[in-house]
Amino acid sequence: MKDYPKAWQEFWEPVYSLCRKHQVNVNSALEVFRLVYECVSREEEGKPVSTGFLVGESGRLRAELPDSAGVIIERENILDAARKIRSLFGIVDGYTSVFIIGKDGVLEDVRLMPSTEGGNDGCTSAELHGYRDVLSGDLGYGLVALGSFKTAKLFSAEGLHSEVYFSGKAGEWAYRSISDSISKLDRTAAEKRIDRRVVRRVFSIAISMSNYRTGGTIVIGNPEEIIEQSETPRFRLEGINVLDLVGPRERYLFNLSTQEFALLVNRQGELKASSVRLMARVSDKARVELTSTDGGRHRSAAEISASTDSVAFVVSDDGPITVYSGGKRTLRI
Repeated sequence: MKDYPKAWQEFWEPVYSLCRKHQVNVNSALEVFRLVYECVSREEEGKPVSTGFLVGESGRLRAELPDSAGVIIERENILDAARKIRSLFGIVDGYTSVFIIGKDGVLEDVRLMPSTEGGNDGCTSAELHGYRDVLSGDLGYGLVALGSFKTAKLFSAEGLHSEVYFSGKAGEWAYRSISDSISKLDRTAAEKRIDRRVVRRVFSIAISMSNYRTGGTIVIGNPEEIIEQSETPRFRLEGINVLDLVGPRERYLFNLSTQEFALLVNRQGELKASSVRLMARVSDKARVELTSTDGGRHRSAAEISASTDSVAFVVSDDGPITVYSGGKRTLRI
């Protein structure tokens, strides 16, 4: 692993842990990992490609995915099949179809992913809900290379476990553990008396925004208290809850979250206003946690969390996600 960037070495650790848990041949797991790295790293001429793998109990995985992708392949060890797999990057794209690899490293099949709206696991975007659903029986793990986003994702029975992405601004790969982040966010939700499902749902959208390299700010708290320290919202919202915007409707939440300025959500998940320019009145005693590289979006989010009882999510255009509570940075990934 020493030849891989540091973030990919970190990414290998949870893959290896799941590999050992499910008794997957380590050399085969390394080959799958290498193929994912190659796919997401290579530069295609204006057309980056993607692919996906499900590794584990192949018989049960095939039963969970009854629809064939119609690709005729020989059943052979992945070390021998690697060249063939590379030629199918972009066709077996990880969204609509996946390679199934057995514990012994044998390439078993190519299957279509299920069409599902999914539920609220708090971190899996609608277009990748199939991994969480298929792996819910703890049958193995999934690795997905999303070439157009220069991002790779690891799925387990709990949903999205971790991911690695390339930050163009920093010019390097970055690793983030989604499971660790969820634990921290659950604690923040409890402290702020926010429904943790709402915090997880907002985090899910923040991940999607990060993958698309689209920045934005989402603030959860008392909307009226926040609006008192803001310019008049461009859009008032009512009658829609973030917990109801799943499946194809998730795109609507994404659209609202990526407008200029902030999206406001109350503690129960109801959308209250979009395109809100935050103008916090921070007391002299309050201290906000900012670095020299944090811009206006981070400052306004940190200050509103310091001057109101709220939690603010900021997604930077180059990928990182930062969460502020009480003016302090509680999470940055």
